[in-house]
Amino acid sequence: MDIKDIKAIYKFLRETDIVEFELEGENGKIRLKRGNASVIREVTPVVEFADSAAQPPREVKKEEAEKAKPENIKIVTSPMVGTFYRSPSPEAAAFVEMGSIVKSGQTMCIIEAMKLMNEVESEFNGKVVSILVENGQPVEYGEPLFHIEVSK
Repeated sequence: MDIKDIKAIYKFLRETDIVEFELEGENGKIRLKRGNASVIREVTPVVEFADSAAQPPREVKKEEAEKAKPENIKIVTSPMVGTFYRSPSPEAAAFVEMGSIVKSGQTMCIIEAMKLMNEVESEFNGKVVSILVENGQPVEYGEPLFHIEVSK
């Protein structure tokens, strides 16, 4: 595997929710890790390699990934690039926790961008079933932040 292949894999990982990637082949081993990999995320497999010759990664279409998750689970995504904060200040309690019941319009977190604190609100009524980002972690536009089990 040459530097060109490594750069292609790195670029691919930056465009997905994958935090850590490892590939071992005849020519060696590569391990890429971004952000704080201690966060456990639900990730749909998006890379296939036929052999150690490392074919380019194949992205699973967004529609395919959507089919894999239950219909009543909705995703709250980051509206901008910035830093994710679960509470309004370090001493304050988090806006939401796992299992919290949220209403549409309720503040779920803050994204700091250019020294401005931007509240991210839930678009759904339901229960928080997973928090996908760790406090203080950088986030990208459109990156999933929370999974909400929508109330019926």
